Amino acid sequence: MSKINNMKNIFILFSFLSISGICLAQDYSDPQNMNVNYNREAEYPGGVNQFIADLWSKMEYSQEAIDALADGEIMVSFDVETDSTVTGVSIIFGMDYGINEEFERVLKTMKFIPAIAEGNIVKMNVMLNVPVRVGPNSKKKQK
Repeated sequence: MSKINNMKNIFILFSFLSISGICLAQDYSDPQNMNVNYNREAEYPGGVNQFIADLWSKMEYSQEAIDALADGEIMVSFDVETDSTVTGVSIIFGMDYGINEEFERVLKTMKFIPAIAEGNIVKMNVMLNVPVRVGPNSKKKQK
C-alpha cells in the first residue's frame, strides 16, 4: 500500500512541476523577447585584431599595474548604438590595478560599425574576451 501512495505522491509532484513549468515559461509574444536575424552584426572597423591593437595603444596604466606586469583577460558586455557609439559597458570578469576602469574609459571612446537587421541600423549587444598585457614599456597613466 505504501508503494502505491509513494507513486501517487511522485505523480502529483511531477504533475505540479510540469504545470508550473508551463505557466512560468517565457512569453514569446513580447516583441522585446525575440531572436533577431542580423544582416550584419556590429563590428569594429578592421576586425577584432585591430580593435585590440587600438585599445592597447590608447590604454594607460598605473605604476603598480606596470610593476606587477599585469596579465589577464577582461570579459566585457556593451551595446553598439545606431550612431556607432558604445554604451552600457559591463565588466563581467576583469582585472585589478585600475585596469577595468581604464578599459571602460577607452572602450567608450571607440566607434564601431553598427548592426543591420532587416535593412535597418539597430542597437546590438556585444560580448568579448579581451586580453590585456601590461609590460615595462606600457604607457603610464599621468596623474
